[in-house]
Amino acid sequence: MPRKLSHRPCSTRAGATLGLAFGVLGVGFVAAASEPGQPIGGVAPDSGISDAPNSIGQQLARMRMGTVLNRRLLELEKQTNFRLGLANTIVFQQASAGPGERTVASGDLDLFVRWTALGAGTPNTGTLYCSAEYRYQIGDGTPAELGRTIGTLIPTVDGFGERPFVAKELYWDHRIADGRFRYGLGRIDPGNLFGSHRLQSANTYFLNKAFSGNPTTDNPGPGLAAAAMWKPTEWLAVYGGVADANGSATLNRIERFFEDGEIFTFAEIAALPTIADLGAGRYRLGAWHRDSQASTGRPEDYGFSLTLDQNFGEKRIGFFRYGWSEASLTRIANSVQAGVAIEDAFIERGVFGIAAAWADPSAPGQRNEKIVEIFQRFQLTDVLQFTVGAEAIFDPSRAPDDRALGVFSVRLRLSI
Repeated sequence: MPRKLSHRPCSTRAGATLGLAFGVLGVGFVAAASEPGQPIGGVAPDSGISDAPNSIGQQLARMRMGTVLNRRLLELEKQTNFRLGLANTIVFQQASAGPGERTVASGDLDLFVRWTALGAGTPNTGTLYCSAEYRYQIGDGTPAELGRTIGTLIPTVDGFGERPFVAKELYWDHRIADGRFRYGLGRIDPGNLFGSHRLQSANTYFLNKAFSGNPTTDNPGPGLAAAAMWKPTEWLAVYGGVADANGSATLNRIERFFEDGEIFTFAEIAALPTIADLGAGRYRLGAWHRDSQASTGRPEDYGFSLTLDQNFGEKRIGFFRYGWSEASLTRIANSVQAGVAIEDAFIERGVFGIAAAWADPSAPGQRNEKIVEIFQRFQLTDVLQFTVGAEAIFDPSRAPDDRALGVFSVRLRLSI
């Protein structure tokens, strides 16, 4: 049987104390210098097999180097090829209407480790990636539950529930042929491997899962996976992989995976042009399939997505995505999303974003759901971000008596 981690739920007082402690710690790190991290929507060259915003490499790349502690960590990496990162993100959401608990909050504590064991400083590297995560509740409900409570088709946030401390990812990433071929093997989160755009992160950009996830893809949780990328030219890349169809962040399923043989597969092709006067673009077409689960009777599901994102100068990036699925698991047959984020639009070192989405539920009689989200992120210090945002959800699919619902959000993120 898979081994499940046991835990006691984090109490309201304990969760609030942990969140407050990290918030105070972040305010204490006054910016010593304006030394930025990765630019908006940038892709770090050492991000590994995954270039998704929530991947370990990308999260480490976004951490700013303005504090003494972060500079010491950078010096440690230069001496040992070992990089350590810590982030604590707190999300508060308030819904305008609906039944149940409408005021919710939770935190997400993440630890990231990267060790370049082979070929440091060369195009051909061998790197071990590791991440651990703890999600804690603050108050009487979590943002992960809010959408289900008020009747939306798509959750109001990706993640931010309650979960014990888990070793989320542990995998080996290897580049060969001057980085043109790359593979990853180990415990990987499939949601970071394909189908994402460069603003797809509830930690730093949009919260609603229409934008911070891929609503027409039924990704399993972290589990045993193998993925590869081949880049025959600078402007073309081909991705593919296989993962445990029943992966779970809280279960160790390595032995069971080889017994049941139920897999999740994906493939993707990407054009990677750099357009004069605009900048880098990524145009991706991918398909996926998730096997049925014999032990529970869960049906199979499959689908595809077309994902486009493009820089418009150094400080603006836009994205568009269309996704389709058979919808036996996702419950969403079609979805379209588009949005833009602008750096320094209204305030220096800040990021402003706006996006809209449309989703077509598979259940008969449910309305097509429409979503608009807007946010403004403030860089308070080199390690502390504060974001305010709002979501307008029109014709919520599972709340037939409501024409529109509003969700107000606040996010605080400390990263060192």
